[in-house]
Amino acid sequence: PVQYQASDSMVYDAGHKKVYLYGNSNVKYQNMDITSERIYMNLDSNLVHATGAYKDSTSKKAEGTPVFKMGSDEYESDTMAFNFKTKKGLISNAYTKQQEGFMRSQLSKRDSSGVIYMQHGRYTTCDAPNPDFYIALSRAKVRPGKDVVFGPAYLVVADVPLPLAIPYGFFPFTKSYS
Repeated sequence: PVQYQASDSMVYDAGHKKVYLYGNSNVKYQNMDITSERIYMNLDSNLVHATGAYKDSTSKKAEGTPVFKMGSDEYESDTMAFNFKTKKGLISNAYTKQQEGFMRSQLSKRDSSGVIYMQHGRYTTCDAPNPDFYIALSRAKVRPGKDVVFGPAYLVVADVPLPLAIPYGFFPFTKSYS
């Protein structure tokens, strides 16, 4: 069973088996939890779409953006789509913390085993919204709690890319030295 609630309003379209949640909305299914300002669910295809809401027409930042939790993993994003049955998802502008590092990406895909494939990402140990330094990743594969494997990357300091390219790399997420 899928549990869902909304603080403002909820519209159920019985003919098309769709649910629209407005306000501080929440959807729970097994160990998956999505919280967002607006959520749209298609009960036939088991798809959930979550987005934030613009409170003011002049503001450029959405409020109540989606927060996705599954087990110990937590991701913040601008928009997301997730399938309950296959446990696959598509996330835009994702943000997550892995051990002591912080990951951001423009586009991320999550497969059924929990592995995340990122495009145009950045990895840093600085928790500021605009970090002073980071490694810009063109592509990366994140196994939450285990490691990050990435393709072509380069170091960026104070928003200036350094001319040092890294063809591929690996960051382990362990609490002990190896």
